[in-house]
Amino acid sequence: MVNARDVLSGKAVSVRIEGGRIAHVGAPDTLPTAPEARRIDAQGRVLAPGFCESHLHLFQGGVTLDQLNLLEVQSEEQLARALSAYRKGREGEPLLGAWSANYEVLGPGTRPDRHALDRMVPDQPFLMLAVDLHTAFANTAALRLAGLMDHVPALERAEVVIGPDGLPTGELREDGAMQLVGRFAATGGRDGLAMAGDEPATPPDAAARARDMKTLRRALDACAAQGITTAVNMDGNLYQADLLREMARADALPIRVSAALRIAPSHGPERVAEMIAAARSAPVGKLSFGRIKMFLDGVFDTWTAFRTDDYPGRPGFRSNPLFRREAFIDICRQADAAGLQIQTHCVGDAAVRLALDGYEAARNANGARDARHRIEHIDMLHPDDRPRLAALGVIASMQPVHPPGSSGLPLEPTVSIMGRARWGDTFPWAALAREGTTIAFGTDWPTAPLSPFNAIHAALSRQPWAPDVPDQRLPFADVIRAYTEGGAKALHAEADRGRIAAGMAADLVLLEGDPRKLRDSATACRAALTICAGEIVHEAFPPS
Repeated sequence: MVNARDVLSGKAVSVRIEGGRIAHVGAPDTLPTAPEARRIDAQGRVLAPGFCESHLHLFQGGVTLDQLNLLEVQSEEQLARALSAYRKGREGEPLLGAWSANYEVLGPGTRPDRHALDRMVPDQPFLMLAVDLHTAFANTAALRLAGLMDHVPALERAEVVIGPDGLPTGELREDGAMQLVGRFAATGGRDGLAMAGDEPATPPDAAARARDMKTLRRALDACAAQGITTAVNMDGNLYQADLLREMARADALPIRVSAALRIAPSHGPERVAEMIAAARSAPVGKLSFGRIKMFLDGVFDTWTAFRTDDYPGRPGFRSNPLFRREAFIDICRQADAAGLQIQTHCVGDAAVRLALDGYEAARNANGARDARHRIEHIDMLHPDDRPRLAALGVIASMQPVHPPGSSGLPLEPTVSIMGRARWGDTFPWAALAREGTTIAFGTDWPTAPLSPFNAIHAALSRQPWAPDVPDQRLPFADVIRAYTEGGAKALHAEADRGRIAAGMAADLVLLEGDPRKLRDSATACRAALTICAGEIVHEAFPPS
């Protein structure tokens, strides 16, 4: 490849690829000639390392490619129009699905319920996932299909919200509640099971497995089209791991996939041991393992983020961790002793503190090593805990599309639920970077658009919520590194990926447009050519 410009330096650069690796990097006149090789004239386009999407949900993301995206819907009228158009030709689906709905999708100061949804979809079961995937809203037909209008089962760490009339409102909080309806979807709810870490009750037949692998492949192709060459998957059951392994053996993974195994609070000792053993599986082609995933809390919009202070207007209430403290710490010790990386969903600052306590206890029990345990999200961080991440070598896996006000998200109700006094402790990218913490960026797709360009725009254009709130933006070069080098380092792969240098894996993306203009527009550039392991997996401009 000749006549490209390096994404960070802007200098002209040419790259030669051999055997899936970068064999030479230099000025155009230093590129060795090779008549048998394909020569790509980049014509001044920008060349970057392939993006590492450090937090996404492949199976559910693939499922949503066929569902109604509600991210930009902001009123009941808009929702009604969108649903009317989407339903045409889908009247026979067992459960109509939509996703990425804001909590105030029906308008400011509102919250969806079954009655509002019934006005738009009165007879066909309909389930609408909230933007954070921690809540869903069902119409009456869907609740009736699941038997919830007659009986609501007792649930742990999940809730079917009940109204003053003693009947479900349609709001379903967390996986245990959402699965009660989601299992009636065409997928059988297997996408949700993967996120929860549980297995299908009945092993899927060959046709279902083929459909599920097709869904995963569509998700991976969507990643490649965005310049993503490594996808860090946050779903994690044995069924999905087996699907990915079968695809890897057949060389059907267009990009690299790092898969986690999910351990849930409901899992007993045998299941925990089984998931830890599965996470130690050897790599297969472009597929690797080596990680477990846990959730310590929920999200602010459902008051399930675990925090160190009281929620505004709710004296004495701080929510609770999903794991008992000692149970979480014990799993951390076991996983760390097995040489695994631990990654934990933490939105509230008390959840972050507990995760750090677990990682520190594992180090004390097993001895210090370069574990690079991760904390996912970190929506709120207590200042006292900020230096602990760097001291413990913890990776901050964060999503620039998550701060309210970014990527189409409204400020309310989230910023009020967080509380005005805590705004300065939220999404602290710059503060963590100053402490020396490695930051890895991603999108949490499908909670947000998959596009790294949209996420980079969100990172560069974020505005403080008030004049006295610190500006937590990172410079352009650091944002790019968080999507490349930072993601590679989070996977112990910085010696192989994340930079354009001789000897590195040939994971590259050629950009159409100027990435520095992403500060002003999320559409300022796109992926023109994506190369993973030396193979072109996406091409959007005529070959030269």
